Amino acid sequence: MLKPIIVEDALNIGNKLFIDVRSPAEFAEATIPGAINIPILDDDERAEVGTVYRKESREGATAVGLDFVASKLKEIYEKIKDYSNKYDSVIVFCWRGGMRSKSVCNFLNAMSITNTYQLVGGYKAYRKHVVDFMNQSIDKYRFVILHGHTGVGKTHILELLQQCGQPVLDLERLAQNSGSVFGDIVFEGSPPTQKNFEALVFECLSRLQSNYVFVESESKRIGSVHVPDSLYNRMMSGDHVLIETSLHNRIEIIYSDYVNQLTHKNEKIIDAIRHLNKRLGNDVVENLIHRIENKEYKYVIEYLIEYYYDPLYKYSIEKYCPYDLVITYQKIEDAIKKLENFVQYI
Repeated sequence: MLKPIIVEDALNIGNKLFIDVRSPAEFAEATIPGAINIPILDDDERAEVGTVYRKESREGATAVGLDFVASKLKEIYEKIKDYSNKYDSVIVFCWRGGMRSKSVCNFLNAMSITNTYQLVGGYKAYRKHVVDFMNQSIDKYRFVILHGHTGVGKTHILELLQQCGQPVLDLERLAQNSGSVFGDIVFEGSPPTQKNFEALVFECLSRLQSNYVFVESESKRIGSVHVPDSLYNRMMSGDHVLIETSLHNRIEIIYSDYVNQLTHKNEKIIDAIRHLNKRLGNDVVENLIHRIENKEYKYVIEYLIEYYYDPLYKYSIEKYCPYDLVITYQKIEDAIKKLENFVQYI
C-alpha cells in the first residue's frame, strides 16, 4: 500500500534517506540536501519520453517509459533494499509526486520493502517549503555579523564558535567560495546551484535552537550564487561586530588558508593574480607572479593586503560605523570569548 508523506513530516523524521528518482540532469540542478539519485530514466530516455508525450500521447509516453524502466527494476530494487536496511525510513520523490515516484514506491511495496514513503508534491513541494521559509520565517533570527579586513580570521572564528556549540551560518562554505579573486581556490568540487544553495541555508537555519546566529559579512553575491533578499536584508538589520588583529596575524592566517596547504596549486594562484592586471597594472602583477614562482608568498600577501584588499574594502568596513562591538585580538581565542559574552545580552 502506497504511504504518502508531506514535506514537513519527512524533514522531521530521524534516520531517513531521501531518494531522488528523477534524471541525473534534474538531480544536478536541484535536489534535497543529502538525497541520493537513483534515476528511473536517464537524461536521454527522459527526453525521448517527453517527445512522445508532446507529439503522440500520454499513453504512448507511458509505454516508452515502461520499456526503459523494465530492464532497471532489479538494480533499483537491490539498491533501495540495501538502503532500507540501513535507514528507518526511505523517502522517494520525483518532480511533483507523480508517476515516477509513485511507480517506484508501488513496486517496492509489492516487493515487501515496507519502510518506503512517497513524498507528496515531490521536489516542487520541498522547493516551495524552502521559499516560504525564506520569505516568512527568516525574521525570527537575529544575526550577529562579523566584519573585518581580509585575513582577520572571520571564517576561523565561525569555525571555533561552532565547535563551542554556538549557532553559525557559514555562507562561504555552503557556497563553496570564499569570495574575492581567490574565492574558489580553497574548495574542491563544483559550487552548488542557486536552488541547492538556498536549500543548504534552509537546512542549516531550520536546525538551530537559538534565535541568534553568527554569520560573516558578505556581499549579495558569493561566487556563483546570491544570498536571497529576505535573508540578506535580515542580516543587515542585525548586530554588527568589527574584528581587528595585527598585520602579522593577517599574513599568517592568509598564508595558512591559501598557501601552506596549496603549494601544489601555484598555477591556480597565478591565474587568480592575473585577474588583477587592470587594478594593479601589468608590471606589478608580473612582479607578484615572479615572487610566487620563487615561493615568496608572504611578500605577495602583504602587498595585496596593503594595495588591493584594504583599499577595496575600506568603504564597506566604514559603512557600519559605529559598530555594536569592536574586537581587537592577538589570540583568536580571546575573540571567541568576547563574542560569547556579547550574545549573552541579546
